Order: sequence, then structure tokens, then C-alpha cells
Amino acid sequence: MTQNEQPAKHTRKQSPRMPAGRKRTLFTWSSLTIPFLLSLPSLVQTEVMHSLSSSFTIEVGGKPIASVGEGTADKTQAKVGTEGALFTLKDGRLQSGDWILGRNITEDRSLLPKQLLWFKSTEESNKQVQPVAIQQEGDSFQITFANAPLVVEEDHVFADIQSEDHSNVAVKIQQ
Repeated sequence: MTQNEQPAKHTRKQSPRMPAGRKRTLFTWSSLTIPFLLSLPSLVQTEVMHSLSSSFTIEVGGKPIASVGEGTADKTQAKVGTEGALFTLKDGRLQSGDWILGRNITEDRSLLPKQLLWFKSTEESNKQVQPVAIQQEGDSFQITFANAPLVVEEDHVFADIQSEDHSNVAVKIQQ
């Protein structure tokens, strides 16, 4: 190579179909579109209700949440059984007779399912229970306990904070 000769420059050819600046634009467009599309189901949901004028029962895994037995402690875990409790929902409180069903306001901080508890209805227990909400979607209702659906493990009822699957929970309105 002589002094006047320059070493060959290695240049990268641009694709005739897509200019270099275009790749960045497509990436940005797709990175914005995908989260939007994933959020569409939440945009379609109906209004959350904290009161419902009708009485209803709740079934989890095909079995109704059972009424609290006589002589039960002031706070006990909910179970499924053959005779379902008849509920009313008013101001975020799920009530059956003299009992309120819900999650305790103070729970362990693990990601494990949380106990669904019956509380004897008193002014003090009203402060201990997290609010309950119902959403109507078409002809069916979804109930959530502090944004968690219900699951059953060995006939005990829990709120699964890691799940969004409401398919095993049925709210049955009484006429």
C-alpha cells in the first residue's frame, strides 16, 4: 500500500426496504401498542359495586360457602358445605345474619392465599374487615375480596392474591 492509498472502509449497506431510522420507530410503536392491547380487557370491565339490592349465595368450586354454626368463636375461617349462607352486600360489607365475611385488615405479608374469615358483626369487627366488591359482566357477577378471587383448599375458603381467575366462583342471585 502506498502513502496515497487509503485503507478500504468497511461500510454497511442499508437495506433498501427499511431505512435505519425506521427500525427504531417500529420498535417504539410495538412497545407502546402491546401494553395497550393487553390492557383492553380491563377497559371493558363494568363498574365495581359495593352494594347490591338482591340477596345471593356464593359457590366456590361448585360448593356454596357454608353458614356459620351456632356457638362459633367471634372470628373463624369460612368453609364450603352443603347449606349455603345467604348474603347481602352493603357498603362493601358482605353480611349473612349477624356475621360479616371478608379478609382481615391485618394479614401476613406473604404471597400465599389469605384466609376468608367470618367475623361476628360488631362495630369493632367492621373496622377489621377489608371491603368486598362485586362486578357485573353480562348476566354473571364476579366477587372479589380486596381484589382477589376465591379458592378452596381442604374445604377452607381462601382469597388467592396471585390469581385473576374467577372461573371457579359463582354468585347466585336469589329471586
